Amino acid sequence: GVGKSAVTVFLADFLASLYDKRVLVVDLDPQNNAAGGLVGGEMLENAFKDQRSLPRLMDPATHGTPDKATVEAFLLQRPELKARGKTKFLAPVSVLAGSRADWDLWTDWLAALPKESQPNYFDLLADCLKPLQQDFDICLIDFPGSQSRTLAKIGMRAAGWWLLPDKPDWFSSGDLDVPVGVVHEAQKNSPHRIRPLGTLLNICPNRGSTSYRKARSSLQRLSEDGGIPPLFSKSSEILHRPEALNALDKNSSDARTLVKRYGSTTSPFYTGLRNLTKEALERLDEEHKAPSLSVLAKFRRNLADYWR
Repeated sequence: GVGKSAVTVFLADFLASLYDKRVLVVDLDPQNNAAGGLVGGEMLENAFKDQRSLPRLMDPATHGTPDKATVEAFLLQRPELKARGKTKFLAPVSVLAGSRADWDLWTDWLAALPKESQPNYFDLLADCLKPLQQDFDICLIDFPGSQSRTLAKIGMRAAGWWLLPDKPDWFSSGDLDVPVGVVHEAQKNSPHRIRPLGTLLNICPNRGSTSYRKARSSLQRLSEDGGIPPLFSKSSEILHRPEALNALDKNSSDARTLVKRYGSTTSPFYTGLRNLTKEALERLDEEHKAPSLSVLAKFRRNLADYWR
């Protein structure tokens, strides 16, 4: 899609390895692309065989409100690699993830409840994360596709900020009402409020292309009107699709250093990810205007005019 899992993996690696942050990644996508990219498929498979699957941790009938020891038993961690000299080895990253079968059972269970009682369980993930608050500096939550709105609401109720990736094309810009709508739905009838971190142009073509220029112009206008989070700077955009795909290759979880996974520290791809991580950290200390659904609806009506 728009690269949600890719951005999650990239930020986790750079936050942990370049900025020495203690990072926890929560993978709510049943495909487990982010979790697999960080700890590898074998570790995930073994964990699921041992029933160390996030939906089982979130089962109120089994655990109630879990204590710290219970939650820690479900954590997966990329092994620590010792640094030598100036080489930036990939730092440990912790992961919570669930198998597709467990997610199917969990969402079926929730859907079988009376509709009016379902929101009572939207804070289950937040309750599981509370015991870990002192152990991690940053928690990144990777969301599923738009078809899994229930999981998205649960993730949003655990999130303090949200980052919106978007491809610079007409089709992706036209579907922005879906994620923005989920954010608003997650906050409905709840005191919890999610602050907008930023909108990231992802999987970008050449900046000189007509598609890129029109997309950035229209998204910039929409962010200024309050429809989406403010755009990240151009220097933080992810431009190079081949390099991004190589970093997420099935063997990339075996990489030992940032350079091995992301290429030269002077390459545009590496530099862009370093800039994105730095800018995201800086924005965590700022306040931004919350996106408005009414503005987004107007944007959709005028999208064709924006692109002309």
